[in-house]
Amino acid sequence: MNKTIITTSWDDGSREDLRVSRLLNTFNLKGTFYVLQAREFRSLTDEEIKELSKTQEIGAHTLNHYDLTKLSLVRAKKQIIGSKKNLEDILHKPIKMFCYPKGKYNSEIKEIVQEANFLGARTTKEFSFREPKDFFEFGAALHVYPFPLRKRDREHYHLSRFLFQPLGRKFFKILKLGLPFSSFLNWPNLAKALFDYVYKNGGIYHLWGHSWEVERYGMWLELEDLFRYISRRENVLYLTNGQALEFFRVRPSLGSDPHNL
Repeated sequence: MNKTIITTSWDDGSREDLRVSRLLNTFNLKGTFYVLQAREFRSLTDEEIKELSKTQEIGAHTLNHYDLTKLSLVRAKKQIIGSKKNLEDILHKPIKMFCYPKGKYNSEIKEIVQEANFLGARTTKEFSFREPKDFFEFGAALHVYPFPLRKRDREHYHLSRFLFQPLGRKFFKILKLGLPFSSFLNWPNLAKALFDYVYKNGGIYHLWGHSWEVERYGMWLELEDLFRYISRRENVLYLTNGQALEFFRVRPSLGSDPHNL
């Protein structure tokens, strides 16, 4: 069996991050929490960020969650460097990872992140299982989000043209991987099937999400069940995002994956 890395990441710095962290710790899993700095966005206190950092990694996510590609380069640079400096002032240690707000970036934004001395940056590209060729375009396997239908909250579906959006975005990718039919039925089935695929073939199983969405859509039991399913496996490295990229610096291969999308 090929070596597998399991990592998770969580955006924005919501108070529910503390609950995610407790779940991760329960199952000996690792994650990177990308924390915004503006108080109108993040609800974690500085002390809570320090507490999170004792067992998990803290990453930067800008000051105000702007789409960086719509800002001037001067303003984008302030957002990127400012968020790194603020977190380093809180934690008194280097911040290695960055996450592009809304997954939006271009070559100029990526260059600013590189020049800010980050190790790498996470995107929102899904169904990415192999070691990243570019550390500043680090993708993920799956978003923690309702599937196959879009929801407004835990009880109500998004009854509009967006209802089938989650299914539409993933349908052909699931087919290409040859996942079981049950993968189309709900998010837990898809999440476990993707894990089984990566565990068999080797690569990175990178789960990402927003803890506030887990709360909004009532996904806590599903998330806990998945954590239990993927934990304590043989031939697996459980790493933060930064630790995963450090691993690839010294050992750049986890096995082949001909279906990587």
